[in-house]
Amino acid sequence: MNVRKVLCCLLLSLSCVVVSRTSYAQASNDNPSVTSQLNDAKAIAAKIKKDAVQMESFTRVSGPVWGTHAATLEKIKDDINALQKNILSLQSQRAAASAWQQDAIDRITGLANDLATNMNRAIDRLNKSRERPTVGSYPEYLTANARIASDLVDEIDAAIDYAQTKAKLDSLGQQLDSSAK
Repeated sequence: MNVRKVLCCLLLSLSCVVVSRTSYAQASNDNPSVTSQLNDAKAIAAKIKKDAVQMESFTRVSGPVWGTHAATLEKIKDDINALQKNILSLQSQRAAASAWQQDAIDRITGLANDLATNMNRAIDRLNKSRERPTVGSYPEYLTANARIASDLVDEIDAAIDYAQTKAKLDSLGQQLDSSAK
């Protein structure tokens, strides 16, 4: 009875590898430049997230004055501009990317655009409330920036993790193919 279970599990595992190998066979055309740029985007997005979370924490204390808010938002804006350049480069390579890379580019682009739009609104709101920067809707924009930046980092991490897992599966599939010969 136990031998039967082991054999069933082994056959199921083997079929999963073979099925995944055949379904990902076309995906071996991943664009290495896209993968590299996703790693670059990850580093930029991590900086944005760190600063956005810090900015959001400013709203919970009576700490920094308007100038500190403005300087930190400007730093984040510069990083978002760098991220947007990275995104434009990714989009220019979209046609040469594999299917999963195209999906990742689309999802990351949407989040990056949302972040840029929300950041501009936060800057606008801050400029309208120089006397009391943490009142009105400004804190809501900072909270949204932190959430969007976190989602963006998570999305980029998921894409990179997928690429690494897929590469391992491809390697295992190749080993399986070569051992079957």
